[in-house]
Amino acid sequence: MTRARDLANLVGSGNYSSTTFTATAGQTAFTISHTQGFVQVFMNGLLLDETVDYTSNGTAITLTSGAAAGDEIEVVAYNTFSVGDALPTSGGTFTGAVTAANGLTVDDDGATPLTVDRATSDGTIIDVQRGGSSVGGVNAHGGSLVVGGGDVGIGFYQAANALVPYDQSTNAVRDNAIDLGYPSTYRWKDLYLGGGAYIGGTGSANYLDDYEEGTWTPAPSSGTMSTGTAWYIKIGNMVHCGANIWNFSDRTSNNHLRSNVPFTSASGVTATGSIIGRYINTGTQSTWTPYLSASDSSIYFYRNPSDADYTTLKHSDLNNSAADLHFHITYKTA
Repeated sequence: MTRARDLANLVGSGNYSSTTFTATAGQTAFTISHTQGFVQVFMNGLLLDETVDYTSNGTAITLTSGAAAGDEIEVVAYNTFSVGDALPTSGGTFTGAVTAANGLTVDDDGATPLTVDRATSDGTIIDVQRGGSSVGGVNAHGGSLVVGGGDVGIGFYQAANALVPYDQSTNAVRDNAIDLGYPSTYRWKDLYLGGGAYIGGTGSANYLDDYEEGTWTPAPSSGTMSTGTAWYIKIGNMVHCGANIWNFSDRTSNNHLRSNVPFTSASGVTATGSIIGRYINTGTQSTWTPYLSASDSSIYFYRNPSDADYTTLKHSDLNNSAADLHFHITYKTA
């Protein structure tokens, strides 16, 4: 006769079952599945000693001496369990992957939450994957931080206070190979620079340190005049400007007709431009043009008569109240 009791979960994960046999005269073997070392045997309520009173082999309990008829043999078989790996709060080492079903959060208040250290060499510190395939990561290179994916990355070059293009896959600097933005569809918005930009090269001739668009107010050398929108564009040290001037109050003096420009010209460099006007007494000139001397902030309006001399336009040449001039000039500033 056999009786079984399943006492699972009475002691958490260490559950067990109890099976009671009623022995026949001289019976020694009692068939029951169990794990060796995880079993207790009782005869008529008394705990027997393994190896002295019985042996076990995982499928049966065998008494050293045969039981008497009617003896009760109770076998308590314990289920085995393993204790999960754990690291102490003082630290330790993982030898395999750590999987977080609902994400992993590392949190601290007032201190660094997470330190990731590649102890002795350059290379990948954090490998970022999607579907088991790497899409990029965080690298260390020569004491600097590199972030990127594949051959496109950014290195935070601390020694030169610079961001540099980087090949994250080979952990090496790339030169003249990575674009900033993408035509039409992936563009940055505005660029704010306190310095300049080297375009097409790294020499001083490639350095663009200024770009401006604005207006200015032309002023005559004598009397007053009216001015339409006077505009300028300054790219580096090159200035292109233009204006419409009219309504001159002085139309009688022999003073040279002049107008200021938005920036003083560079030393050693002169410039000419284009002009058109009306109601101006210019005699037999064939051409006329605005002219800017070196290191000057005002232009003359020159006309070229039939002789070999250059002649400047004078206020007395403005013989009509409707006289006006439209001009523009490109020159180099200091």
